[in-house]
Amino acid sequence: MNNKKKFFYGWIIVAALFLVTMLPMVFISNFFSYYQVPICEEFGCSYAEFNISNVASTIAGILFSLALASKVGKGRTRLFMLAGGLVAAAAIYFQSCITAVWQLYITFFVANFAFSAMTYVPINLIISNWFVDRKGLVTSIVFAGSGLGGMVFSSLAADIIANSGWRMGFRLTAIITAIVAVLVFLLVRKSPAEMGLEPYAKSSAGAQSYGESSAGPADDWPGLSKAEALRTGSFWLYAACLVCCGIVAAGVFTQVPTYLIENGVDYAPVMAVFNGVTVVGMVAIGPIIDKLGLKKGCVLTCLVAVVALICLMLVPQFGSAAAYACMIIIPFGAGITSLAPPLLTGSMFGYRDYSGIYGLGNSCFMIGCMIGPVLSSGLRDGTGSYQPAWIAMAAAYVLLAATAVLAASAAKKLHK
Repeated sequence: MNNKKKFFYGWIIVAALFLVTMLPMVFISNFFSYYQVPICEEFGCSYAEFNISNVASTIAGILFSLALASKVGKGRTRLFMLAGGLVAAAAIYFQSCITAVWQLYITFFVANFAFSAMTYVPINLIISNWFVDRKGLVTSIVFAGSGLGGMVFSSLAADIIANSGWRMGFRLTAIITAIVAVLVFLLVRKSPAEMGLEPYAKSSAGAQSYGESSAGPADDWPGLSKAEALRTGSFWLYAACLVCCGIVAAGVFTQVPTYLIENGVDYAPVMAVFNGVTVVGMVAIGPIIDKLGLKKGCVLTCLVAVVALICLMLVPQFGSAAAYACMIIIPFGAGITSLAPPLLTGSMFGYRDYSGIYGLGNSCFMIGCMIGPVLSSGLRDGTGSYQPAWIAMAAAYVLLAATAVLAASAAKKLHK
């Protein structure tokens, strides 16, 4: 069936998921560090005590991925997303009412556990259901929302916290989260079948269609269950790759502001450039991976990230010029940390138990997110310089590319 002239509802799905990454994800995660100074001043706590909440949020994400990810895939996904968004909004509102810093740990844990029902697992599951082809492009468009949201709303969030107080900042975040949760519930459907449609695919002639994919015999492979995937050697290569994704994703950018300050560079405009270029970089990486394939795409993007880290290492010699060079280049490499996990999951293990397997993979990613900052900051403290940290992050990118290639190659045996 050729619906070449008919608008595909999947693009409405993409727009709705884009809102999730651009608004609540940014306000909950990206802007949380903005609350550190005012909350620490009010409650007389240290920065380390404040950042226990980040550990709590990471643990919450891991627990959700292990306990409920498979249920998101097997149940009513959009109902999960609505419930998760509303519970997260309520928890964030209660954050505005805390009277001691320990209460922040509890509310932030609950908020991130619930918000996980709106983010990585359901988003990537829905994309995989609606798009047989162009998964890389669609995934990159959706997650480009975080870069756009960071660029557009960063100053607004900072001004609200500075002028109206941190409590008002949390209340605004709660309202945004609740509104987007309702919009997602109204607009999103788990799969095209719920609307009598078929997934987006390209015919062998290149025309858009919603029928069978021309991707080859592997499309008929049913895939593995979570238990079956765990018994393969390929899974552990996959897990190692996702741990590396988390290490570099969190190990670099959590330390860049401090590194730039140490070298006399104003980090605010540098990070603003990074957020802007990230939007372009994310949208560009997806089609590149669709064209080259996941293995070549991983190698290319990781190579770009290593070049960017070399620029970062030159900041002591060249100052802001090297910093801007890094922030212009690195979005075209670092975006692989968002794209590799979902794309590798589907290509390796199929879609029979996608959400369950991706939940395990997301746990590995978040473990890497816990390791990364500890590794990079620990190397800085132990050596008195960030240079060993950047070398370690470059090595992690090389290991990411190697494990991705090995995992994808080993997985070919699973499809036979």
